[in-house]
This record gives sequence, structure tokens and C-alpha cells, in this order.
Amino acid sequence: MTTFTPVAVPAEVAPPKPEENPLAPKLGLLKNGWWQPGANLQFWAFGANQGGDTQTTARIRRLELKLKGELIPKLIGFNVMIDPARALDNNKSTLTTSDGATVSVNNQGAVSIVGDVVLTVMSEYADVSVGQFKIPVSYEGAGSAAKLLFPERAVVSRAYGDIRDIGLKIEKKLGKHFYYQAAVFNGEGQNKLDTNKQKDIAGRIEVYPLDGMTVGLVGYAGITHRDSSLTKDRLEADFKLDLAHLLVQAEYIHGWDGATGQTTAPGQTTARREGHGVYGVVGYTFFDKLQPLFRVGYYDPDLSQDLPGKAGERTNLTVSDEVTTFELGLNYYLLADNAKLQAAWSRFHYENEPDRGEFILSAQASF
Repeated sequence: MTTFTPVAVPAEVAPPKPEENPLAPKLGLLKNGWWQPGANLQFWAFGANQGGDTQTTARIRRLELKLKGELIPKLIGFNVMIDPARALDNNKSTLTTSDGATVSVNNQGAVSIVGDVVLTVMSEYADVSVGQFKIPVSYEGAGSAAKLLFPERAVVSRAYGDIRDIGLKIEKKLGKHFYYQAAVFNGEGQNKLDTNKQKDIAGRIEVYPLDGMTVGLVGYAGITHRDSSLTKDRLEADFKLDLAHLLVQAEYIHGWDGATGQTTAPGQTTARREGHGVYGVVGYTFFDKLQPLFRVGYYDPDLSQDLPGKAGERTNLTVSDEVTTFELGLNYYLLADNAKLQAAWSRFHYENEPDRGEFILSAQASF
């Protein structure tokens, strides 16, 4: 009798899955360089009430389109940012040419869509940049809009900071505990031609005594022709502690504006305006997602007198009166600052005007 032994049939092996090929965050440029696109998209639902008058609106608050890279790695870099959500104002300036003639030229002004235009030469101890970029006044003002704790910056930060100008800067973080910046600017502001002989200089230093702690000092001053130009002088100190889930941030800015010795009539001199402001924020993050915040601030644009208050829409706030602010915020981080929802309620208490309340809902996508 013949016995048949069954032959084992090998089980079918599923073909291996093709390896995923994630998109590279950086793209090639020329021989060895790279470039990387980015954006910060922010949508607002806004409501405000002052003196019984209520206003509501929806708007595209920010549409920052960015492009950065290095033509020669570790040596030549660039950075460009535009914001088409801003409206053009097309104001004009009068310039005197070398032959004594005067010409009128268009300035796109501070609300032009052109933001940063920077070319940088990098080295071990100093990165030298030319172009248009933010002045270092105000920690919150000079920082990225994508990383704001509230949908909008504090009043004092908007009054003295969040300003772009054309100039040159030298900066570098040295080791783990020190950063410096020195800069010179036209002093005219964003996308504006230089119309006077004055230049502004600025310096900032940061020290990091502990991981998560930053202490900063800033000086800013107009140099040359101080008695005949709209001279701006600033002193600032700021502090930030981001440790575990706790966040504490504060800054104080003192400012002087106006010519130091401009004569308006025999024996008379135009007085400079001196002001100051401060804010402090405390927050705590739960489950790495939910962050309640409280911010209190104060701003006085003129220490010599009390002036009638004037407040417009928060994104274009003009304050000539002393104001104290109390703000509650709530952030929900879907993907850190890259994708988040923000809600903020603010109360502005003026010395001579009715109090103003504001509420903002913000949705942000940034990369």
C-alpha cells in the first residue's frame, strides 16, 4: 500500500508595503542651497462695545506668505514675507533732490503688503542682515504673529513695537545663554523712503539663566539732527518664563517722542512727549492642549497731561488717553502654534472715555 505524504504549500506572503516617502520640509535651490515656503493664516470674528455702541465684524486678520532659504548653506540666507490681507494707503512724501528740487513720491506706507525683505550673511559669531525687518523694541512686538498668546498684542507693544523699518542689523545667539543684536534704521517706518538726515540705532541683549527663562534689555534712539527731526527714544526690559506647563511673561517700555530742541517761536521750544507702559501675562497649559491666560496692562502716552481718549477698532487702535486693560484668553492647540483656536475678552478702562469691551474668536493655521 502506497502512502502519500501531503506536500505543505507555503503560505502566500503579502508583498511588502512600499516605504512612505514623506515630503521634504526643504526644497533644493541652485547647487547646494535650499528654500522653504510658509504661511500664517488667521481669521477673526470680532465684537466690541463702547458707550452703548456695539460693532461686530468678520475679517481675514493675517495672510502672511513667507519664503526663506539659503543660497549658500551656512553663509548666504534670505527671508521674504508679504501680507495681502493688509490694505494699501498710498500716502505721499516730499523729497529734496541733490540739485535742490523737490519731488513728490508715493509711499505704500505701514499697511503695504510688503513685510520682511532680508538678505543675510552668516558667520560663527555674527549674522549680518540688510533689508526691511522689525525693530527690536517690545519682546511681543518683535516676535512672530503666529506665536502670540492672545489674538492681538498688548496696547503698549503696539504703541512702541510691532514696527518694521529699513536698515542693517548684526545679531547672533552665542552658546546657550546669550544673544545680542545691534541695528541701524532709516527711522521712517515700513516701506517708506528716508526723508530726513536722522538715523535710528537699536540694541538688544538676551540672557537665558535657566532653560525656559529669558531676560531681555533694549535701547533705541535717534542719532544726529535730534533737535530738528521726529526723534524716537526707547528703553525696554522684558521677562519670560516658560517652564513645564507654567507661562509668565512681562515687559515694560518707556518712550520719548519729538525733537529735543525744535524752535517754534523766539524763546519757545516744542516739548517732547514722554510716555510708558507695561503688561504682564500668566497662563497654564492643561493636557498640552488647553491654555487659559490672564493679562493686565497699562499705557500712558503722555505723562505730562491727561488727554481726551480716542479708541478705534482694536487692530488700528489709537490711544491718547491713559488706559488700563484686563484680558482673559483661552487657547486650544490642535498642533501647537501651527493649528490653534483662540478666544479673548478684553476690558479697556480709560481715564476720560467710556470703558470699552472687546471679544475676539480667532482660528489660525501656520507653517
